Amino acid sequence: MKYIDIHCHLDSLDYDSDREEVLVRMREKEIGTITIGADLESSKKAFEIAEQNENVWACIGVHPNCLTEKSNNTVSTLGHKDNTLETVLSDFSPDGYFEKLVKNPKVVAIGECGLDYFAPRSSSGAKSEVGFSDKDKQKKLFKKQIEFAIKYNKPLMLHIRDSHSANSGQAYEDALDILESYKKVAGPEDAKLNGNVHFFAGDVSVAKRFLDLGFSMSFTGVITFTHDYDEVIKFIPQDFIMAETDAPWVAPVPFRGKRNEPTYVIEVIKKLAEIRGESVEVLNNQILKNFKRVFKI
Repeated sequence: MKYIDIHCHLDSLDYDSDREEVLVRMREKEIGTITIGADLESSKKAFEIAEQNENVWACIGVHPNCLTEKSNNTVSTLGHKDNTLETVLSDFSPDGYFEKLVKNPKVVAIGECGLDYFAPRSSSGAKSEVGFSDKDKQKKLFKKQIEFAIKYNKPLMLHIRDSHSANSGQAYEDALDILESYKKVAGPEDAKLNGNVHFFAGDVSVAKRFLDLGFSMSFTGVITFTHDYDEVIKFIPQDFIMAETDAPWVAPVPFRGKRNEPTYVIEVIKKLAEIRGESVEVLNNQILKNFKRVFKI
């Protein structure tokens, strides 16, 4: 394994017609990955893909956007069935299905979990803010997964996305407050609370707080077509930085506008090295070390 994409979604419907070809390209270029669950069904599929492929690992959990008011078998924008909070929490119970999955060594993280305050568009195209009741439910789900990760000594794969409103930054603030509260009371469990912040979009002050908690941060192909994250990329210490694709979304230049896949992580690593003024080889080797340390490979 020469490269690692620490966050992708190989279970996505976008790969249904050629998933095996994508995996073959990964093997040819010696690229490993963590394929991420967004709910119970996608976590099961991520686990199955990981079990069947060398240098592919699974992350299991529930994305904050997978919560719904009613369990009506509708399909979310992520392509997975929605669930009520009560149903999802029960999946993490001692006799729940996540308990069965987490004990397998191919499962290396819990998530992607966290808080998502981004205002989705309705069918009419109008934006609507996430209600405080929804935020409360997201926090309950997030706390459940933090406790589950601590119980099994697994790192967290965090998803934190802010609103574009005047309250931008609140999702990071709320997530950090929750994580810091666990750190304060953790005692001997302190070392078990760690992980990675996927698709990091915070500033230097936010990065400092995550570093204080021992969390790494990963960046996607977005950095190949915007300079918005250059400052924070330069700031993060080399042993706390990661690369990801979030495939099938946000393909990097020169593949922008096409379906993304884990092989494109090479372009993200090249850009990280360019922004930081470092050797691609040196940075890539460090990212591999970071991956093995954080995810206990």
